Amino acid sequence: MKESFFTKMIKFVYGINEPFDEFTNKVISEAANKVTFGLIIFLFVSIFVSLGIGNFYDTSDIAIGMIFADSIAILIALTYMDIVVKRHGLDEYDYSNDSERKIAIRSFIIQNLITLVAIMTTLICFNLILGGHFDFILFVIYPIAFVVSTYLGYRRNFK
Repeated sequence: MKESFFTKMIKFVYGINEPFDEFTNKVISEAANKVTFGLIIFLFVSIFVSLGIGNFYDTSDIAIGMIFADSIAILIALTYMDIVVKRHGLDEYDYSNDSERKIAIRSFIIQNLITLVAIMTTLICFNLILGGHFDFILFVIYPIAFVVSTYLGYRRNFK
């Protein structure tokens, strides 16, 4: 049976290489359906709202608002998936051998690097929009805090 995108995503995030059992597949499929349905409704509503208020406000302000609202919607969807995974204990995984553990560590590092790049890109865009007065905080304080939190997450998951 072919795995869904959300099942592959859960396996990638938690570094799992073995197939899920039937209960786990059912839980992930139900959560994925709710997330997909919610995101589709949100996108349709936001499109029509932006078309409606496009007559009254500047289109660049609407575009920035849409980007921000879509980012918040994706964050809510990812948080819901994380809550479902933790509620059913799918985040606690015993690795059968050392190579599987190394693959999980590698996916953890890649995931956090992608997150760092995405957040830094977003912060740079906001920095440019707001006038560029947050350089020290943006390029020094935030990466140090992110590396410390990533290390603590690594210690919690793999030690």
